[in-house]
Order: sequence, then structure tokens, then C-alpha cells
Amino acid sequence: MMSSSSSDNDRPGHGTNGKFVEPKLQAHIGQKLREYYDHLAAEPVPDRFKALLDQLENAEAKPAKPPVGETE
Repeated sequence: MMSSSSSDNDRPGHGTNGKFVEPKLQAHIGQKLREYYDHLAAEPVPDRFKALLDQLENAEAKPAKPPVGETE
């Protein structure tokens, strides 16, 4: 059963199994994750996604019509 109280496992560097992750390993993993996500963020947005975003922008720019029978 899980306890709602705070424990050493809640601290950075401690895994869910209670084992400590060395700071050098944490830094290495963090650096690799940053490199990976920086690479992904630099990728161009696919044309299909651009078209969908344009459709959403256009839909948001149009004033909403009140339901039939209601006035503004």
C-alpha cells in the first residue's frame, strides 16, 4: 500500500525502488534528453499540421453564431 507521506524516494536522485542514481549519471541522462528534445524542436512542422493549425486559427477568428432562437 502506498503512503501519502513524504519519503527519501521523493528527493531528486532517488528512484521508485529506493536506489540512488549517481549525480554524474543524472547529468548525463539530462544532457542526452536535452539534446534529443532540442533536435526534435528544430524539426520543421509537417505541412499537414500547419494546415490543421491554420484551420483552427480561422475557426477561432470567426465570431460564434448564437444557437437558433437565441439573441446576443
